[in-house]
Amino acid sequence: MNISYILKKTFYLSIALAVIACGSSASNKESVEHFVDVDGVEVEKSSDKAVAQTLPYTDDVREHVVLDYGNRTIRTDGDETICFADRMKNKQNCFIVMSKKDYYLYVYEAQGKDTVLLARYDCCFALKKGNKQKPGDMRTPHCTMKNPFSISQIADASGWKHDFGDGRGNIKSYGDFFLRLVTPGHKGIGIHGSTNNSESVPGRASEGCIRLKDDDIRSLRNNFAFVGMKVIIKAEEVDDLPFEIKAIKAWEDDNIVRKRHFDPKKTLTNEQIQQAQPEKGRVKGVKQRAEAEKVRENANDVAAVPASKSKNMTLDQLNSSR
Repeated sequence: MNISYILKKTFYLSIALAVIACGSSASNKESVEHFVDVDGVEVEKSSDKAVAQTLPYTDDVREHVVLDYGNRTIRTDGDETICFADRMKNKQNCFIVMSKKDYYLYVYEAQGKDTVLLARYDCCFALKKGNKQKPGDMRTPHCTMKNPFSISQIADASGWKHDFGDGRGNIKSYGDFFLRLVTPGHKGIGIHGSTNNSESVPGRASEGCIRLKDDDIRSLRNNFAFVGMKVIIKAEEVDDLPFEIKAIKAWEDDNIVRKRHFDPKKTLTNEQIQQAQPEKGRVKGVKQRAEAEKVRENANDVAAVPASKSKNMTLDQLNSSR
């Protein structure tokens, strides 16, 4: 029996045990409104798969539509980077879970019968929401726990450049490292830094890859990442998985909270993003400056929305609050 087979079996067994442990405690609570199974699929309360209760949703941050170099992007409030590399027992038991809904990258480790949260980083996904279908569709692919992606290469990207077509030319764009992912059906997807684009993290602005802050991609690579590491990217409608709820609650016991936890029913759709009046972002070149001028007045109105009204809202709620 080879080592990779044993590690894979250990990984899934640890997750299964964490799900069972979490489900036994959460199922006793009366105020349950929403459930997900191990793959993040919403199920009925009476179902045998109804094992997890959601944590409270955020009510003081929202998704902002920002015109950045002529493109409609999403930005939201940044959170604190947390890294507990000293709590790791065996790097080979670590895996990554990313939330396309909440703009986080988490590092977990299966430790015996428990799953421990070791790190949290803000991240940026592709411009458009939804699963990637073809090259150039500006979407980040997602997967499930049963069929995870994995890291196939850790490359030195410190000298890599890219032309985003926004007037800035061929510029450094990837931070120090590029963690190439195996994403069946799609090539060129990876986790990397955000050199010259740090303003986009957390949010949506890439062509398909996942951006971290430059310091965070160094932290992820130096402390946790390895070739073969499992990577789960959850779809936008998928909330915290059962083992994540237990791990996040453990952090809350240490007074470590997270700034963003959006209600999936209230996040903006691609159509709403296109209809929203964008705020003014970065400008470069004649075309982008002209477009920015058109939205400046309304963008200022959006920025002036009182804090009490700029919560995690639907587009209609946000527009009606002005």
